[in-house]
Amino acid sequence: MDKNKLIFILGLIIFIFFGIYSYYSNVKDYINDSIFFSVILILLFFIRKKINLTPISFSLLILALLSHLSGVFGFYNNSPILIQYDHFTHFIGLFATSILIYNLMEKYFTKNKYSNFFIILIIFFTSLGIGSLIEQVEYIGYLKFGTGAGLFKFGGLGDTIINEENLRDIDIIGGGWINTMLDLNYNFIGSLAGIIFIYLINKFKQRK
Repeated sequence: MDKNKLIFILGLIIFIFFGIYSYYSNVKDYINDSIFFSVILILLFFIRKKINLTPISFSLLILALLSHLSGVFGFYNNSPILIQYDHFTHFIGLFATSILIYNLMEKYFTKNKYSNFFIILIIFFTSLGIGSLIEQVEYIGYLKFGTGAGLFKFGGLGDTIINEENLRDIDIIGGGWINTMLDLNYNFIGSLAGIIFIYLINKFKQRK
């Protein structure tokens, strides 16, 4: 079986599982996220050859989406890792996105170092643009649906639930701005790390 097909099937099953778990655990905000991510997964699978989707980039993207869906366990407010979980999801998300775009643009690389440098810049800024678009989706979701868990609302799941009342207090001290800029900063780091990672991997393959 084609590796990408196997990865697609496993990813879709896991996304469906998270949607079902969200329903039965009464954290229903993540049902919408599971459906949305499943649609993205299906679209990517059907255009996989056109965008030069590799098993590595496909797996990383699924893991990035799963890291967000794992917020259903309350990780956004009770991080299981040393850094804030929100920072991790932004880092891994842009790490995977930059690798995906790098593979898409790989055919444009030449022996001209200056030309390749500008292509890498395009990959980098495109990744950041996608990261900024995600912030816009979160903001529009907040305006439409308010506070709560999931991609389309502002807040998380855990000991500290953000609601309309304490959100105003957070905004007074710049919390909203700080949250957005931290997200963008981790997008920046994740995108840069992803490009460096796939660049070094490709260089290693060429030498080998």
